Amino acid sequence: MRNTRLIAIGFGMLYGGIAAANNGDQMVGYSALSNAMGGAVVATPQDVTTALSNPAGLAFLNLGAAGTRFDMNLAVLNPIRELNGVESDNDAYIMATGGFAFQSELFGDGVTIGVGAYPISGGGVDFPNRAFAMPVLGNMSIVATRQSLRIGPAVAVRLNDRLAVGVNLSLASNQMSLKGPSGSFPTDVAYGVAGVAGVTYEPLPGVRLGASYTTRSHSQDLEWNLNDGQYRLSFEDPQTVAVGISYQPSQRWLMELDVKWLDYEGVRSSNILYGPTPAQNRTLAYGWESQWVVGLGTKYQVNDRMALLAGYNYGASPLDPQDVNQNIGATAIVEHHASFGAEFAVTRLSTLALSIIHGFENDMTASVGLPTDVSFETNLVTLQFTYRH
Repeated sequence: MRNTRLIAIGFGMLYGGIAAANNGDQMVGYSALSNAMGGAVVATPQDVTTALSNPAGLAFLNLGAAGTRFDMNLAVLNPIRELNGVESDNDAYIMATGGFAFQSELFGDGVTIGVGAYPISGGGVDFPNRAFAMPVLGNMSIVATRQSLRIGPAVAVRLNDRLAVGVNLSLASNQMSLKGPSGSFPTDVAYGVAGVAGVTYEPLPGVRLGASYTTRSHSQDLEWNLNDGQYRLSFEDPQTVAVGISYQPSQRWLMELDVKWLDYEGVRSSNILYGPTPAQNRTLAYGWESQWVVGLGTKYQVNDRMALLAGYNYGASPLDPQDVNQNIGATAIVEHHASFGAEFAVTRLSTLALSIIHGFENDMTASVGLPTDVSFETNLVTLQFTYRH
């Protein structure tokens, strides 16, 4: 029988040490503009990625004169993760997101349709044998990867000048792999679905409220066919609830405050790794707690061609010190993020935006079991191209 401790180690790292600039294992935002706002975009949308944060926002998005908009993003992620003072070798990743939104004469200008593909989390860890407080069998590193993606359509309906509702239905793709002294769990991909419903309302001029609900992703089990039989693991993304309020004191200045609840306890408290026989089943007790995240963002239109953005984001770690050894290598403990960005008009129909977001270093030491120390900080630079027609 494979070493159960190593299996738990590997899967702990799979979801814990791989997310982009994040709280827990969810992105702060999905684009340069939303990241620059600290992820505070539930009430007032910044681009077509509102299809995931609040699909109702599509109804109030600037689509251009002909009602068509494209947003494309390219990002470079630099996660800096340490286990007992040893840094993970994987410290640079490239990510791409893209989507478009349009209005059609078939439905009228009160209906906006969007389609996009967005990463929820992804990356990997690569820790050598010497990183562990109690070295594992063999002289091998522990390598783990995970990617969670969403792709699908969204529809927003503008009921009047102040109120809109929207829904999104996405294909959820979940990919995992693990290699280590315990053996190899090759890359497997499981598919499922996830939905988002949202509403935006403007009670007063310059004030907008937003709320959205994202379902838990419902996915197939990940499956690995190993020498001694098949292993299965259910691994899904949490349900979330988000609310936001934005205030625009002038045509040039926007401020927004968002609060988001992520139900990690419902999907990360524990999972069962099913083995070839019932006797080989193992409970992976991760111990994650649900999380509240607060985001604050502001945007100032300097002139007709340039806008500046800044944001702050905080979410207490879903892991506590007593959970560290159940999540060895899991470094999803970043709590504070600060961001800055700028948007420039490059032509009459297109803009470029650049954002930089930094997740400040956080350290945690196990209070139960081996004296394990983990550390995590992160940087994310995103370039966004927007075209309106």
